[in-house]
Amino acid sequence: MIEATSTNALVPTTLNSLVTAAYLADPSDMLISPIGEHSYSTLFGLIPATLAVLRVAAAVEPDPSALLTWYLHTPIAELGHLNAAQLIELGRAEAVISFLLSVLEGDRD
Repeated sequence: MIEATSTNALVPTTLNSLVTAAYLADPSDMLISPIGEHSYSTLFGLIPATLAVLRVAAAVEPDPSALLTWYLHTPIAELGHLNAAQLIELGRAEAVISFLLSVLEGDRD
C-alpha cells in the first residue's frame, strides 16, 4: 500500500509500522479534520486516515497487539457490524474516530 505522509512524499507503509507510529505520535500533534477519504490534517501536517484512526485507538488500547486484533477483526455494532479496517476502506474513518472518542469519553465501553 502507498500512502501520503506529512511531507506529501509517497512511501510504502505497512499496518504494523502504522501501529508503531500511532503509539509514538507526538501528543501535541492533534487531529484536526479529515481531508478527503484517505487523509487527516493534524497540527503538523497530513497523515493517512488509517494512522488517524490508529492514533485514537492507541489512546483506548495500550497493547499494540490487541489494537491490531481489534482493528482487523472486531465488528463495531454501531457502524454496521464492520471492523475498523473495512470502515476505513469505505471512507468512514471519521465515523470510527467518533466511535473511539465516545469510548474515551466514557459514553460506551
